[in-house]
Amino acid sequence: MTAHRRTARALTLGAATTAATSAYLAPALPYAALATLYVTAVLAWFARSYYRAHHRTLAEEAWEEAYVLGEQPAPLNPCCALADHSEGEAHGRRCTNLFHRFTSDLANEPWSST
Repeated sequence: MTAHRRTARALTLGAATTAATSAYLAPALPYAALATLYVTAVLAWFARSYYRAHHRTLAEEAWEEAYVLGEQPAPLNPCCALADHSEGEAHGRRCTNLFHRFTSDLANEPWSST
């Protein structure tokens, strides 16, 4: 179990608890019920993003294990989190595209001009 999954489970539990609270408050305090429904939606959204990070971590670990064993696994899509956030312009050290993995190490050197 990764830290992402543990956090996602806690957020899911929080979302379920606030949803139950909203159902309890709905007849007597409808505005409070709307507020707790908003909190439920936010917690569920965060839980979804943490579950996605958990699955990405597992996929990266499986890719790295296959690479270490001598296989030539295809890069994941997107190849790394940094490429996903920079629209492919930058790549991190954990990039699953080998060309970008090696060139990102060169670009991070202090004497590099890139």
